Amino acid sequence: MGKKYPAKKYVKVALIVAGVGLFMGGGDKSKKGADDDGKDASSQMIGVCLLFVSLCFDGGTGAYEDKLMSVHSVGPFDLMYNIQMGKTILAGIGLIVLNQVHIFVQMCQDMGFLLVALGLSGAIGQVFIFVTIAK
Repeated sequence: MGKKYPAKKYVKVALIVAGVGLFMGGGDKSKKGADDDGKDASSQMIGVCLLFVSLCFDGGTGAYEDKLMSVHSVGPFDLMYNIQMGKTILAGIGLIVLNQVHIFVQMCQDMGFLLVALGLSGAIGQVFIFVTIAK
């Protein structure tokens, strides 16, 4: 979309990407056998490729979100809320169309606290990343 960013912002994004990469590559390697090395390498390569694709889409949507916020005077937290609401509606439609509502309800009963903790940690992480990049 033709927007230029200062070098400081590129450094911040690079640090975030490096942190995600380190998180993905970390873990306890001592528990795995020799047979798992080939599986781990291919799984890790797939994960890195998916991370790359995700970051490419994130860069494209980020530029589009900046344009939306400037043209329509939408605040960043309003935009995040509306995007998440749209994703929730699409997921709900998907559950209904694929007849998976009963599985979702069962999962909520079994793992409700973990789902809430995952949602909260993801939301707080998004806010921290936004504040880090925006400042």
